[in-house]
Amino acid sequence: MEALLSAVRARQRRYLWLQGTALGFVAACLLWVGGGLLGLVAPRIGGSMLGLALPVGAAVACGFGLWLARRQVGDDLLTARLVGQRRPELSLDVLAAVELRREQDGQANGSPELADAFLSQMDTRVRTVDARSVVDGRPAQRSALAACGVLLALALVLGLFGEKWGAGVKRILEVARTPVAQAQVEPITGDIELTYRYPAYTGLSQRTVPGTDGAVSAPAGTEVVLKTRSDRPVERAELVINDETVPLQVTGNRDLEGTFIAKKTGHYRFVFYARREKPLAVGPDIPLTVEADKAPQVTLMTPAAELEVDPGQKVTLKYEATDDYGLSGLSLVFRTPGAQKDTRVPLRREDGRRSRDTYTWDLGSLKVDPGDRITYFVEAQDNDAVEGPKKGVSRTQVLRIYSAAEHHRAALEKAEQLWGRMVDHLADRLEGPDRDKQKDAQAIASAASVDTSGQQLITDMRTLAQTLSRERDVPTELVSALANISESLGSHINGTADFRRLYLRTQRARGEDWGTGNRLSGVVTEEIAELEKDILYLEALLDRQKLEALQEMGKQLAGERRELSRLIEQFKANPDESARQAVMEQIQQLKARIQELMQRMAEMRKGIRDEHLNAEALSEMMKDQDMQSALDDVEKLMREGKTDEALAKLQELGMQMDEMLKGLDEANEEFGGEQYPELAEKFGKFMEDLKGTVDEQQRVAEQTRQLRDQARAQNKERLSERGESIKSDLMRKVQQAQQSYDKLNPEHLNSRAARPLEEAQSELRNVENALKVNDFDLAAEAAARAEDAARQLAGMGEQQKQLDEMFGNPPEVRQQSSELAQRLDRDARNVQDVNKQLQSLFPPPGSQLSQQEKQQLQQLSQQQQQLEQRAQDLRQQMEEMEQTAPLFGEEASQQMEGVGQRMGEAAQRMQGKDPGRGYGEQQAALEGLRQFQQQMQQGQKGRKGGLPLPGGMSGRKQGNSGRDPKDQVELPDEDAFQAPKEFRKDLLDAMKQGAPEKYREQVKRYYEELVK
Repeated sequence: MEALLSAVRARQRRYLWLQGTALGFVAACLLWVGGGLLGLVAPRIGGSMLGLALPVGAAVACGFGLWLARRQVGDDLLTARLVGQRRPELSLDVLAAVELRREQDGQANGSPELADAFLSQMDTRVRTVDARSVVDGRPAQRSALAACGVLLALALVLGLFGEKWGAGVKRILEVARTPVAQAQVEPITGDIELTYRYPAYTGLSQRTVPGTDGAVSAPAGTEVVLKTRSDRPVERAELVINDETVPLQVTGNRDLEGTFIAKKTGHYRFVFYARREKPLAVGPDIPLTVEADKAPQVTLMTPAAELEVDPGQKVTLKYEATDDYGLSGLSLVFRTPGAQKDTRVPLRREDGRRSRDTYTWDLGSLKVDPGDRITYFVEAQDNDAVEGPKKGVSRTQVLRIYSAAEHHRAALEKAEQLWGRMVDHLADRLEGPDRDKQKDAQAIASAASVDTSGQQLITDMRTLAQTLSRERDVPTELVSALANISESLGSHINGTADFRRLYLRTQRARGEDWGTGNRLSGVVTEEIAELEKDILYLEALLDRQKLEALQEMGKQLAGERRELSRLIEQFKANPDESARQAVMEQIQQLKARIQELMQRMAEMRKGIRDEHLNAEALSEMMKDQDMQSALDDVEKLMREGKTDEALAKLQELGMQMDEMLKGLDEANEEFGGEQYPELAEKFGKFMEDLKGTVDEQQRVAEQTRQLRDQARAQNKERLSERGESIKSDLMRKVQQAQQSYDKLNPEHLNSRAARPLEEAQSELRNVENALKVNDFDLAAEAAARAEDAARQLAGMGEQQKQLDEMFGNPPEVRQQSSELAQRLDRDARNVQDVNKQLQSLFPPPGSQLSQQEKQQLQQLSQQQQQLEQRAQDLRQQMEEMEQTAPLFGEEASQQMEGVGQRMGEAAQRMQGKDPGRGYGEQQAALEGLRQFQQQMQQGQKGRKGGLPLPGGMSGRKQGNSGRDPKDQVELPDEDAFQAPKEFRKDLLDAMKQGAPEKYREQVKRYYEELVK
């Protein structure tokens, strides 16, 4: 037992010594490192810290090993208590044994035999006890870990600031070896007069500064003349400038003068001497600051950091350059692809420190290809004649030469991303809970996130279509397909979202779905069918676009090959060494270009399905190593001077390229024929029927035109007289309806209310503007359309009122919808009154026609009805083809529907003996047919067979109304009474834009004259 207690105390002391040694070593290292760093600024304090490092470390170690050990390591009783605490199985037995042994050593009480037996038993029990299990070594471990952490941090500090630490230690040693005072250091001069003679390149005049403390601040190369007076008689004086000695001229033992050149920043001081060589007095250090001549600052203000330009375009650069003392040169520096060095173009500069100007950069002289990038910057040089001219440059910018292929490829990548999202959306719909027979309302609600993602997909698709439509050289069929899909698929997705909300509302309100669950399943099934159709068609269309891109790249490849042949032939005719070098450099550039095109072709080919082209043959042709090997052979032959063989190799390569292009042309010509043969046949028949309808409508319109001239001037005066009498009342009613519709929020009705509301507002403005210029004919037609829109809004208001009552919505909601329905009904009646009054102005149509002309007009009316039926048949064909592919879109469908309506209205007008307005409707129908036909023809680009291309947005590019600017335009013919209706309507729309107050009357009269 005594051995255990002794071992425990020994281990306690050992741990305390270890802990103290670790902490003492850390303290010594901290003082050692800190003292070295502090030595840079305070060498004496740093030296003191270095001197204290070892004593402090030893003191910390002894404090733990001696002083703290005396307090924590006790006698046998304390140690026995510690053993009992750490080893619960011994408890207080060890303490009892220690106390019992002490009693035996003194006067024993009780039975000695029992005491010996107990002590013997305790000796046996404690033999298995290890002192390590009694003494807690964790404090020592924590101290060691902390010491390691601190040492690592100190090592990092030394790694970062090791040079500064070494310099600090060196400084401490230097100060320690230097005597405290070698000479008297004190202010030994009075005020100092400084004269600065600046270098000539700075353009600064000489400057004298009297009464200074001697601090010098000047550009490098400045000559500084110093004058002062010493505070005592001296025999000799000098300046010590950055360890360089400059003698001073002493006059009268007190006046001092000297000159030095400011070269680098530092300090200087005065040193006085008597007759002996030992300094009499040493002055304090005086600052010497040499101002650095900064490099010029150059800024390119325009154009932007990266600009896309056409080959041969002129680019205006706006630049500004500044320097602290002046500029000696300005240059535009650029490098074209493949160039070995920069090209410099001198720029105009102004005399002085700032130069600001513009430069028109003509790119026509540069030999660049589409897609090339020209890096450029503006460089300025200052006029530093002391340290040498310094250069400053603007940021490096890029001119990107416009490349239709790059834009095409970027458009395909964006469209392909949307296609992938469509596939994901289809998977979500197929796996969703919407089509389950037993519906879970909670699962149906959670599927609303698919509606949201789908609506975002449609928004992104519509945005991309609009963005691409404003770009040039982007395939119009891709733009139209995205627009058509976003319209058709968007209506399905929105329908699914609407029915989901309706299903959930009926579930919450009634506890059952009232059949909305089955309808939800139906609309989701319809959306899935639409998705599958759109995905397949868009995939085929993207494959076609990739094929066309491959064709274009193949043509570029062949062109590069021909260019290489031309260069070799040129060298063959002029075998000059410099020409050879130029040709070899050009071969390297063309090799890189050809290699780039081949890589693009390989990437493009991977995305095309094998049934659309002979992938095996194309892959064989496009093997990088084969093409590269052929080009390497050409280069090798050229280096050996075998130009004929090089040309033959290129000719062989050209034949292979021609074969590849032929295969691509055939694949593109027949593309889609296998996948959509029936659709291609239907589309061809549709185009033939469309052409026949256009021709027939033109023939009927021409015959109607001959009858129109019989009824012209009589109605004009009658309309004016009767219209003026009711004009003010009509204006009042129209304005009331306008104010009411302006306050209407379409969201209070449903998602379809925005369009009729916009139409009602637009047509009412047309009515108002037409009345202002006494165009009652146009006002009547606009009022009729406004009445239709007003009726739709009134019906929607009544429907919303009934829905709120059916679903038991809150009373305030039902009250709001009821008031809205009443208001919309009142507005509809108001617009109806306006329309009736305007229609009452017109006399019975056909009153000026003869009986024979009426019979002829009746026959034309029947022919017009047949044309209306043909238009309906065309619309039916469009719907059938839409079931297979999104070829037309909502706009095209509405356009054809509008054509049919125009034809019907023309037939009704002609039945009513009104050839003037009948002909106007015919002309509108004919124009719509021609525009539609032109859009379809432009979309197909003269292709025969294969995949039909979509139409819709092809004519809506920015600055293009769908008409070829080279086409002849038929001037509008005047109708029976005034300017053509469409022409007058455009003028009235322009009147809506308003005019400045002072010109309002003049503009009004101008428009009135135009629409007469």
